[in-house]
Amino acid sequence: MIKNIKVLFLCGFFAKENENEVLKQAKGRVEYSANIFQEKLIKGLQKSNVIYEVISAPFIGSYPNRSFWRKFKGFSATQNQCSYVSFNNIWGFRNVSRAKSLKKAVKHFIEENIANKLIIVYSVHTPFLEAAVYAKKKDPRIKICLIVPDLPQYMNLSKKVSLIYRLGKKYDIKRFCRLNKFVDSYMLLTEQMTEKIDVRDKPYMVVEGIIDSNVFDENERLKQTLKKDNYLKYIVYTGAMNQKYGIVNLVEAFEKLSGEHYRLVLCGKGDLDQYVREKAAEDTRILVLGQVTAETAREWMLRADILVNPREDNEEYTKYSFPSKDIEYLTTGNPVIANVLNGMSNKYFQFVYTFQDNLDKLMRELLILRKDNKTKFEMFKNYALENSVSYTHLRAHETLRHVV
Repeated sequence: MIKNIKVLFLCGFFAKENENEVLKQAKGRVEYSANIFQEKLIKGLQKSNVIYEVISAPFIGSYPNRSFWRKFKGFSATQNQCSYVSFNNIWGFRNVSRAKSLKKAVKHFIEENIANKLIIVYSVHTPFLEAAVYAKKKDPRIKICLIVPDLPQYMNLSKKVSLIYRLGKKYDIKRFCRLNKFVDSYMLLTEQMTEKIDVRDKPYMVVEGIIDSNVFDENERLKQTLKKDNYLKYIVYTGAMNQKYGIVNLVEAFEKLSGEHYRLVLCGKGDLDQYVREKAAEDTRILVLGQVTAETAREWMLRADILVNPREDNEEYTKYSFPSKDIEYLTTGNPVIANVLNGMSNKYFQFVYTFQDNLDKLMRELLILRKDNKTKFEMFKNYALENSVSYTHLRAHETLRHVV
């Protein structure tokens, strides 16, 4: 335990108790991967035994295109993991409103007479960073640690991006660069992120992802409870249904597989929603489930005969990205087809089946030959458990120690 320190976590997390309301109000994709990552960070703080609190302006889509919420006033269901702030959710106004509400919410933290105070900011989201910098200017004793899961210029890889959005994003990046000068330390997902973020001589660490050490036992137990038709063979993808992520290649590769017992299960939403629905109408073996809860997605991952991440390593953004779904897939023990992206450690070549240009051939081989995945799974499990310091609460502990 680090004594005499108070930690404030500024984030966009929403609790499990509020999940159904988020789904009900959402018009677009719900950021489940970000939510799961934040939840694990909160658990890390709990296990570190530091005094902490969580303030959240939850990641919900903006009104009117991505959410029914015109103004977010909190959720109807109570929970005890965080405090939510209210904000105007209208596109173009919401970031200003979120920043204003968060600044009000951190005032008590500024006023607390504690020598060692740390604000951990999740993501390069300027309202969070604005509130943290505001607090630091009021009390220079406050340190800021920024967690960077994605770079701002690569946060929206949808093919449908307006000119207004691009101009707004350019301004947002300039704003971030000014605020970034006040950050004291960083948690990055890839080493290459330092090429785009000016970390200077400040301390930083690279964290590939976070897993609970008991997830392997939990997944094995859940597998035993799931009913599965032994005749059907499931190829599963969970995540954004965006062209940039190789969804078209996955669908086309599946269409080359002959056999009525094969099923392609697609969980998620994105700019290819209409495309995958049309393909499902042509080929009834394709099951388009749309946006599902994190729990449902996990069940499909455990049912899968093959899990596929079709993202290709053919664009610059892959240097600054570590797909969290790869780690989630690998914890299931099921075969994982994925490319090892530029920003990932070469160790992952041992754990996954890489496909490059032969996705349909590789899927056919795995389904017909039923290669034993046990060796790859055991290698990943050993790697994860041996590096448990990197994946669990001690990471949060080390982060605090860097800046205090």
